Amino acid sequence: MQYFVNNFQAFLLILIRVNAMIMIAPFFSSGVIPFRMKALLSFLISIVIFPVVPAAVLKIPDSMGYYYLLVIQQVIIGVLIGFLISIIFTAFQLSGQYFAVQIGFGINEVLDPMAQVSVPLIGQLKNMIGILIFLAISGHHFMIEAVFRSFELAPLFGISKAATGGIMQILIHSFSGMFIIALKIAMPVVATIFLVTVSMGVLAKVAPQMNIMMLGFPFKIIVAFMILVLASPLIVRIMRVALERGFELLTGMLRNWPT
Repeated sequence: MQYFVNNFQAFLLILIRVNAMIMIAPFFSSGVIPFRMKALLSFLISIVIFPVVPAAVLKIPDSMGYYYLLVIQQVIIGVLIGFLISIIFTAFQLSGQYFAVQIGFGINEVLDPMAQVSVPLIGQLKNMIGILIFLAISGHHFMIEAVFRSFELAPLFGISKAATGGIMQILIHSFSGMFIIALKIAMPVVATIFLVTVSMGVLAKVAPQMNIMMLGFPFKIIVAFMILVLASPLIVRIMRVALERGFELLTGMLRNWPT
């Protein structure tokens, strides 16, 4: 107890970093989880981490101004850890947007309780599948371990040109990978619907008396969902590989943390 009282300022820094990660990371940041539960979870995780983190890692400055800067650094690192993985779930929703536009479901949107934004119905389905895969591969355990390891590997956020440049390169790589993942997931359906659209265009020229628009809309929906069902094992595998590579990217960033 005496150790906790003497190092209470260090405990606050740990709590701030953990709470920042909880507020951004997938699953933990879900809107269906009450804010009090998130705060309690952050506090419990910090209680477990605090005795294990060496006191020398978080050097408490004498000046209050420098302590405020240290608090801001903890927030940045925690947000960055959660944000790198949340980008992957944005790719899942983006793939649903590609899918919905092709079959005319772009207007059909629902509220995503995880991100508190409106997304197409198919995007919500892809996001829920991604959450299940995230839990199946113990992604929630990985996030807690990552924020714990970050105190050893990334104690501070450097503001030098080399440090900020390295972080920006990781973010650019993550954003570019987001579009690639979304395209891979949506490609089977998008390519099939494109061929169906071309076939219907040819059919409209051959038989102009047929109302191709009225016939084609339900036909594209049926074909799209058939392809979605058949390609589900492939889509699940792509999502799992994307999450695992995201974990590897986060681990590599922490191990090569610029200071």
